[in-house]
Amino acid sequence: MGIYFDLGRPVIGGWFQGGWVLHDPVRGRDLLWGSELGQEGAVLFAIDVDSGHVVEEHRIGCREFNATPDPETGLLWVATNHGLFQPGHLLLSWSPHTRELTSHGFPPISGQRFAGTPFLASTGHIYLGSHPHGHLSSFEPETGTWRDFGCLAPEPIIPGQHIWCYPHAELESGEIACGITRDPTSNVALDPQTGETRQLDEMPPTAAKAEPTRDIRPDFYLAADYTVDGQKRTSDYKPRVATDIVGLNVGPDGKIYGTTIISMHIFCFDPVSRQLQDLGRVGWGGGEIYDVIASEDKVYMGSYSGGYWAAYDPKQPWDPQREAGGISPTANPRCFGELGQDMNRPFEYAIGPDGRIYIACRSNYRIPGGGLARFDPASEEIRVFRDEEQSFQSMTADERFVYGGTSISGGRGCVETTTEGRLVLFDVDAAARVFECVPIPGADAVTSLAVSSADGLVYGSVSSGQLFAFDVAERQVVQTWEMRSKGTPLMGVPETYGIIHLTCGHDGDIYGVTRKDVFQLNVSTGEIRYLDPPPISDLYQIVEGEPGVFYIGARGHLLEYHLQDRPHYR
Repeated sequence: MGIYFDLGRPVIGGWFQGGWVLHDPVRGRDLLWGSELGQEGAVLFAIDVDSGHVVEEHRIGCREFNATPDPETGLLWVATNHGLFQPGHLLLSWSPHTRELTSHGFPPISGQRFAGTPFLASTGHIYLGSHPHGHLSSFEPETGTWRDFGCLAPEPIIPGQHIWCYPHAELESGEIACGITRDPTSNVALDPQTGETRQLDEMPPTAAKAEPTRDIRPDFYLAADYTVDGQKRTSDYKPRVATDIVGLNVGPDGKIYGTTIISMHIFCFDPVSRQLQDLGRVGWGGGEIYDVIASEDKVYMGSYSGGYWAAYDPKQPWDPQREAGGISPTANPRCFGELGQDMNRPFEYAIGPDGRIYIACRSNYRIPGGGLARFDPASEEIRVFRDEEQSFQSMTADERFVYGGTSISGGRGCVETTTEGRLVLFDVDAAARVFECVPIPGADAVTSLAVSSADGLVYGSVSSGQLFAFDVAERQVVQTWEMRSKGTPLMGVPETYGIIHLTCGHDGDIYGVTRKDVFQLNVSTGEIRYLDPPPISDLYQIVEGEPGVFYIGARGHLLEYHLQDRPHYR
């Protein structure tokens, strides 16, 4: 029997947003509203601009939300963009008279989430767009009624294509102008009286609304700081929300390095000193660092958005150089810039037989496919092997080949042209694919890959919840398994399907995690053994440190799992 240790939450307060300025007419205060977001639930808070004290704080049952202040009424309208385990499409409002959040429910739609911020029309109606089906809905506060106007995107509507609808402006005619994001993009005006739409050549500007007389700006980076008329101020807001672990790997110094969704932070755990440390936020971009990998004496990483590539030297002091965007020879971590060729989401990495790092990538929004990127640590040269139809979701390698798992998904909003994920063998000497196949028919993606050091087979998982074993010499799948639970769908990585993560242990067996199980695949017998139940579900990532000791992401927590319990002496 094994044992788990909950090592704690490595990154807290990694995801601040907001900066909505609103005058409270009841208390006569200027408030700066902010949000701390994460899969544990979000927090809406307000800072008294003059004192820096937090005067409002409200828990919201979602991962992410947006807001729009109404300076005429003092109301703050809040729309959830991501629920915790369901689409976010709940509308709330904060009133300076009650100092409470009131829920107004949601429109008569399902399987969609609100996109962007609430738009306040002169009639008092609140308009909200949605994703992935591009609907526009309205809420009338006086009657508390909703209306769904349907998908506003012009024909043709392609099944499966992601569509965003963003209400942007109100025309003199009373029409609501909306931006439609997909491939191709368009601008549409809706007549709320008739429900009819027409296309616009360009989007009209948003009407300016009265703001407080002072220049109040958020500086939500590592804390909820802000400026007033150019003067820097600090608040007493205390972060409390952890963001989910998305990347884990063993570093060159034996420590466990990892990243969390959205935060752009890196953390490490020292198995010797037992110290769990948030190293800090990197100096470039926003979004998330998807994973880390060690090569020689450095830890390399890729981030969304923009498809940036970077390196951290654990021997040198942490110095992200935010003012230079991390793009400086002395920055640590040091950013090398974008991978290029429209790569946007560098998911997973592997060290190829030539010592270079191979990177599984997805394209930018509205652009199909993705690619296999290559980084040479010696020359710092980057090359992208573009795939115009599919993205790469997973990556592993051995002394023979680099192995990539693909997904039918390209950048969100593009038109998907394929129907099944593939396993790709990439020859580093030829710099080309030499074989590919569909390992599990009907699966959208090959989500994780690992090579067994015992039998040399490539083991993989797919989005539909199966595992497979692939014989490289025979070029065929030789065995498959159906798991009793599927993988964890983590927002943005992507949430459309779960990922069963795999790793090869020191014993040559394959270890992995589903949403609620930790398992061992015995490569000699072909049997799957479900191991001790973890104390937290929603498992994501697994890597072995010392033999028989595994590190697992569980929501915002890092778990240490020993296959055999350690002896206790009295």
